Amino acid sequence: MNVKKHIKVGVLSFLLIIILILFSMLYSKRTSPNVSDLIENENISDISLTIYYLDLHALRFLPVPSVEDLIQRTVDEKIVISGSELKQYIDLFRKIDNEVLIPVWNRSSDLDLRVYYVLESKKNGKLFDVAMWGDVDSVFVNGIEVKGNKVFYDVIIPFLSEKAAKDLEDFYNSVHSTEK
Repeated sequence: MNVKKHIKVGVLSFLLIIILILFSMLYSKRTSPNVSDLIENENISDISLTIYYLDLHALRFLPVPSVEDLIQRTVDEKIVISGSELKQYIDLFRKIDNEVLIPVWNRSSDLDLRVYYVLESKKNGKLFDVAMWGDVDSVFVNGIEVKGNKVFYDVIIPFLSEKAAKDLEDFYNSVHSTEK
């Protein structure tokens, strides 16, 4: 009798794990924005990109744990790019797709956000946003934590100051040089 109970509990536990895995896969696909579709449905002149950037080398006594804190603190650079300026770089945004939106299974415990950018339209408001960083170079796309990818950097590099662009490239290279 006891063996039958253990088998039933084991089978039920296994089924529960399978169901949770399937729901998490569906959830991650459903919440991933298809940036190409978002952009295609918009008039390019109605789109703007806003970038908030804190100097990566500046000594900060406290981490920046949220986007609201990043925006409210002294931002070293706030850059707003209109649709007409974005037009020549729009293909960079199309590279953000489900292939680069890989969910992080171990969520970050400590955040120190230094870069935040948001693509907005006059008609539909926020289309998508990216906040950098969680633990080990993870980023947050529309609030979902995903694995870091060079495309998240490439999208904003053309709009940053020369120093900020170099610092961001150096940061990316230093984090990813150990992955080889």
